[in-house]
Amino acid sequence: MFKNKDPLFLHPYFPFALLLFLVVLGLIHEQLQEAIPAWNIETPVRSELDLKIEDSATALAQQDLSLETGRYSIDILPLSISRGDSEMNKLLRDSDQYDYPITYWYFHDNKQLIYTMSASGVDGKQKLANVYLEGYEPFPVDNVMIPLLVLSQRKSYQLDSIHYFGRQDVWQSSRQAYLYSRGDCEDHALILADWLIAMGEDARVVVGTWNGEGHAWVSLLKDGREYLLEATKKSGLGRNKPYPLASLHTDYVPEYMFNDRYFWVNTGTKYTPRYAEIAWEKRSRFNYLD
Repeated sequence: MFKNKDPLFLHPYFPFALLLFLVVLGLIHEQLQEAIPAWNIETPVRSELDLKIEDSATALAQQDLSLETGRYSIDILPLSISRGDSEMNKLLRDSDQYDYPITYWYFHDNKQLIYTMSASGVDGKQKLANVYLEGYEPFPVDNVMIPLLVLSQRKSYQLDSIHYFGRQDVWQSSRQAYLYSRGDCEDHALILADWLIAMGEDARVVVGTWNGEGHAWVSLLKDGREYLLEATKKSGLGRNKPYPLASLHTDYVPEYMFNDRYFWVNTGTKYTPRYAEIAWEKRSRFNYLD
């Protein structure tokens, strides 16, 4: 038979033992805290790319983003004629009533010869497609996949009818498209193409359809190959990812393409995955006069 004992906390030495235990525990905790590396308990350091994105957006937010065209002319290459800015501006003002892209054409050799297009801007005015490419480069990079990666993080997709309260199709300039956090396919394509052009690349905005719906994307002609860059893509991107070959994207139906100087029309099969072939006829050249 066991003899009953008093509870431990009633032992006369219990308070002293407890105090000693707490002191030792405090010393151990202090030593452990000193042993933890500083980088393990502080806020993680932001990446250099994140800082460049933030700095470029902050600088852009201080600017006037109004899209002013200045004086220009359009050379219609197949006809060897030119239209000045006063003539083109009259056509554009007549088109301001429409909030969707407009094509301009001559009737030549019994057929319609489309030579350029315009679209309604944020301000509600029609502007030539080339004008939306402002020569804007948020910051220098040496890899053509980085602009695509940056846009995937910075800009979210939203239909113009929602973003602009019922307007059908609104184009943001390249600077506007970089600063504004929302936009649809052509807004993504315009800033991506402009950034690549500023890098010295042969990049063009392509307008056509995908899955039967109007769409815009970017073609990149580099080192003798043709690539299709889907500017609205938000996943599976990285600086070390291979460039997507245009030949693998036969579900895109291109009709027109342009950069900051030229406008092309697809005169071949509408399902062509090629963007450098002769079927792409260069119809006009855009020239700033100021």
